[in-house]
Amino acid sequence: MCLKSILLSSTLFLSALIMGGCTTATPHESLKNALNKTFDTSGYNYTSTTRITKITFPEETNTTSQEEKIASEKLTSLYLQKGIDLIRGFSFGLNGAVNYSNSIQSEATYDLHYNKDNVEVSMRFPFLFDYSTKTLYMGKTMLNTIFPMKAEDEGKFIRFDLNDTLISTMIGEESMKQFDEQKVHSINTAIKEGTIKAFSDINGSYFSYQPLNTLEKNSGSTKKVHITLDRNQSMKLILTIADSLIQKMYSESLITKEAYGSYMFISDPKQLEPLIAELNLQLDFDFGIASDGHIVYLRSLIEGSDKNDRFALGIENTTELKNFNTPKFTMDPKSAGSVDYMEVFSQWKDLLPSEAAKDALEEIEKIQDTSSEQII
Repeated sequence: MCLKSILLSSTLFLSALIMGGCTTATPHESLKNALNKTFDTSGYNYTSTTRITKITFPEETNTTSQEEKIASEKLTSLYLQKGIDLIRGFSFGLNGAVNYSNSIQSEATYDLHYNKDNVEVSMRFPFLFDYSTKTLYMGKTMLNTIFPMKAEDEGKFIRFDLNDTLISTMIGEESMKQFDEQKVHSINTAIKEGTIKAFSDINGSYFSYQPLNTLEKNSGSTKKVHITLDRNQSMKLILTIADSLIQKMYSESLITKEAYGSYMFISDPKQLEPLIAELNLQLDFDFGIASDGHIVYLRSLIEGSDKNDRFALGIENTTELKNFNTPKFTMDPKSAGSVDYMEVFSQWKDLLPSEAAKDALEEIEKIQDTSSEQII
């Protein structure tokens, strides 16, 4: 009886282990599932920051004597280092929301930021684009301070209607296609398919679970998948995603046949072999995955250099995602109101110092008036 109980307990224990092992996803599987779930959402809010982490340039001198050469190298190195330190103080931020549920809307605040040595400067440019009406709205920026609006228009957004003949002519027929809702959906599908395929094709040995840091925990991540790719795997990942995107853009007539042919020539492995041989490239990724399966935090680092490390560049991006399927927009043209860009420009005309500049603006107004009459 005792032996039977022991055998039964052992059997149940082994069954639990086997079942537990079957339900525990590998890092590779976890990421693939998270990518699928994140791409399948109808919208989200995002906060993204990009900065340069590493930059070096070759030092060359034309001096003849050894003493002059050493002195010149020291001076060059000093100025170069100061310049590099200055560049490292800059970062580029992008915050906003996207919504694909009904009509596509995209909100983005571009933030050029400098923060170093007790000096902090930030320039923000908020935009909202409504793909259903092909209308771009610009929020308040430093331009409003330089060129003030009418008192009754203060707080309103500046409206750019891409259907306007003048704007559509300036953008061009080919470029206007990228603002078509159906084409945007097609491009997003291509990016999804290319990204999932690219990461799925990587050997599972490159993936691992890693402990969460404070930022990742604060974002809502409950687990982190880390990936470090060598030169060959990095190139394979980039080309797989690029190929999926270019193929779709060509099929949707978003790029010309000549541009497509050039890409196919450049991306040919035989053409890339000499370049790859001269290049050191490494991609690092940290994916923070929430308990519901969405990717809520992503850190990517790309580092490249020539094979002699004379030139090197490192770029880091961190992105946080939230409010899946229920994105929150901060810009609302319906409640705040908007003003056509030409009305705003006509107010700026009186502030322009040059008569030539005023004449140029008046000429633009005439062109727009003529275009409107032709449409009517």
